[in-house]
Amino acid sequence: MHNLNFETANAIYIHFPFCSSKCPYCDFYSTKYTKLGVDQFWAALFMELKELSRTTKNNLVQTIYIGGGTPSLIEPVFVAELLQKIKYRFKVPPTAEITMEVNPASVTEEKIIKLKRAGINRLSVGIQSFNDQHLSFLGRRSNAENNKKILSLIDNYFDNYSADLIFALPNQSLNEFEQDLEEILKFSPPHISLYNLELHENTPFHEQYKKGNLKLPAEELDADMYELALEKLNTAGYRHYEISNFCQPGYRARHNYLYWLYQPYLALGPGASGFDGSCRYQNFRDLEKYIDYYNPERFTFAEIMDLKKKNKKSFSELLKNKKKLDVNNKAKIRKINCLTAEEKMAEYSFLALRTDNGLFYHKFYQKFKRDFKTIYKAEIEELIKNKLIIEANGRIYLTTRGRELANEVFLKFLLD
Repeated sequence: MHNLNFETANAIYIHFPFCSSKCPYCDFYSTKYTKLGVDQFWAALFMELKELSRTTKNNLVQTIYIGGGTPSLIEPVFVAELLQKIKYRFKVPPTAEITMEVNPASVTEEKIIKLKRAGINRLSVGIQSFNDQHLSFLGRRSNAENNKKILSLIDNYFDNYSADLIFALPNQSLNEFEQDLEEILKFSPPHISLYNLELHENTPFHEQYKKGNLKLPAEELDADMYELALEKLNTAGYRHYEISNFCQPGYRARHNYLYWLYQPYLALGPGASGFDGSCRYQNFRDLEKYIDYYNPERFTFAEIMDLKKKNKKSFSELLKNKKKLDVNNKAKIRKINCLTAEEKMAEYSFLALRTDNGLFYHKFYQKFKRDFKTIYKAEIEELIKNKLIIEANGRIYLTTRGRELANEVFLKFLLD
């Protein structure tokens, strides 16, 4: 089995796998929140952090992202301890972007303040809508008024934050989506992410769709909503720098942008997916298996802190029954998929095309020592003919129509 090997860390993603309830459209791994579960998970997470830090040669970290799940359920003391542990094992410069996702239903003014004090310098808030009917349909526990309240509080305390909206919902009109856009623009968030509703397999919405109990808007309405968003956000001064993402000058999401630049990143927690530059890996979506592997004695966060003070031992020394981690044991916690040269080139291509800069031929050659136009000659000609991409100044990039049909463009690189 391949052993992960990071030339550089670049970024760290932490998956917090707990929710108070599961949204019916979400396919990210999560489980029911319990205080004991969080305590034991946190102790296990510190062990995985130690393990993965040993796979990294250059441990300079540019960004840290805590996602989930619902990370805003975390007590800020845990966040402060986690960031302290990361900074002990990695070089985290003062300019590093440190983001945490928050749900308006599980965050307060006090918690917002404490998260900032703990070291978080960017929040990503899941607004999703300002329409109570649509919020209820999406399974969100917050309502329109609370969304506005929390967004206002975040705006008071954070210079850098992002707000998410979901569109193309069943029975959503173009006018209703326009109202959502106008409402979010009142706050002028530095960053906005827009996602049309996708029906992922093994979610309640997908099951309803298969039974014919859920119908999505027509493709034409979906496209109209997207074009309306482009127009309004462009007029408001936002740069459409990636298919689903818009920012004011200087507020691009640095963490996500590293993904699109095909940079390596560490990922921790059950269900988390990472990339070492050659291999992609995913931890199994199983909290119990994760804790059994990294924290077999089921220590809680408080017990670890107490034992460390009394015994003056490291965390790993306290886990005295823990087996030594070796290459074969790692198969019990994660799956690793090493990419072929063709797969790397395909991934690099469609990730670059997600951005407004597109794909530069010379950068492709620098990375793979292959000529992009020779490898994908037929694909380029077909996509230009169908007005999905533009070729100019030594690069290709998506047209507006290409962004609307981006998955069709990406498949051209994956299938050939």
